[in-house]
Amino acid sequence: MYDLVNAYLENGLRIVLHRIPDTKTAACGLWLKQGSSYETDENNGLSHLTEHLVLNPHNKLNEKYRNIMEKITAEGVVYNAATTKEYTCYYFTGLSQNLEMCLQALGCIASENRTFDKSFFENEKKVVEQEAIGFYSAFQQIKERTSSALWGNTGTGKIIMGDITNVRNANQEQIVDILDKTYVPNNAVLVVIGNIKYTDILNKIEDIFSYWESRQLVVREQAVESVPGIYLNPAKGVSGVLSLGFRTTGYSDYTRPYNEMTLRILGQSGMHARMIDEIRIKRGLSYNLGGFGSFYSKRGTIGFMAVSEKNKLIEIAKIMSAVLDEALTNGFTETEVENEKKAMETALWLSVDNLTDHLRCIGKCAVMDKDFYIENEVRAIRDISLEAVNESMRKVFSMDNLGLACIGEVDSDSLVESVRLSN
Repeated sequence: MYDLVNAYLENGLRIVLHRIPDTKTAACGLWLKQGSSYETDENNGLSHLTEHLVLNPHNKLNEKYRNIMEKITAEGVVYNAATTKEYTCYYFTGLSQNLEMCLQALGCIASENRTFDKSFFENEKKVVEQEAIGFYSAFQQIKERTSSALWGNTGTGKIIMGDITNVRNANQEQIVDILDKTYVPNNAVLVVIGNIKYTDILNKIEDIFSYWESRQLVVREQAVESVPGIYLNPAKGVSGVLSLGFRTTGYSDYTRPYNEMTLRILGQSGMHARMIDEIRIKRGLSYNLGGFGSFYSKRGTIGFMAVSEKNKLIEIAKIMSAVLDEALTNGFTETEVENEKKAMETALWLSVDNLTDHLRCIGKCAVMDKDFYIENEVRAIRDISLEAVNESMRKVFSMDNLGLACIGEVDSDSLVESVRLSN
């Protein structure tokens, strides 16, 4: 039986524990409800900068954190952090005997890393700026541009990497404002997994995190554009990238497995995916192509992208539309659905077997106020029916639910005209 233990400290910190017997490693992480979807035009990108500043152990003004991180590194602990649209997370994985030390590091991240040495602050801004420049100069940004086309430049449509100018001009007061308002226990989830004893680990957590002061939270509703739109960037160069994206429901919605199935059949099941077969295998128009998806608390996105010579983009858009139209007209096959059910279950168990992936999955669910239970996830996959997938797919794939994004020199009118769905 897969068991989760939920607990709360008096300051509002939610704790999620999962015991995995007979493992020699343990993992812990802290999730905070702070990401780009809560940012404004003026501070877009500063959630990501905050993550960098708080995780980096080289700040001279926090000797305690520096010492803990030196010990953690010497013990071979692996650590990282990530900023998304709806949350920021910090996580550590290592041998079980180092778990308490990792929790102490998270305690510093949560409540103590609030001031930064000036040279350290300015240098980390440069690092994040370079990361942003790399992101905006690569075709990988197409997924974020698709999100913006679907949801607008607000809420879920806000780009995680943010505005480079905001990062370049950021001051410490802006970062402290984010920390003071959102890095609070009643806006956070702490997750610990491994061969742990629940009572013992809860006592350790209380010792480390009980002094973290809660604050009244401001309810932050995520606004979105009423209808999807188009993002076009006539960038110079030989190549270009195109994507078609669609709005879907959020992570907890019962239709999410159907949307994931649709995404896999059309763009993610390797050489057997319909779009890959039509665009790459049969016509050789693109090497880098496939499907992508993101599911957040209230809404989600699925999309399909391809990188190619820019003079091939309109042809690819027509093929993508034709593949979607064929699926809308004739639906998927029983064989496709049954094959993908097995592939989805395999991927699920592989993520559970990887301790860090498992931790991140539990944390992602918890910060969206959902408990992750492997039995429920497996059951949801096994219960997928051909009829349910086809019905869900037909609700998602419509012109009034479509967002188009393209980077590259292309006739925009011809491109827009090439994307047509019969429904």
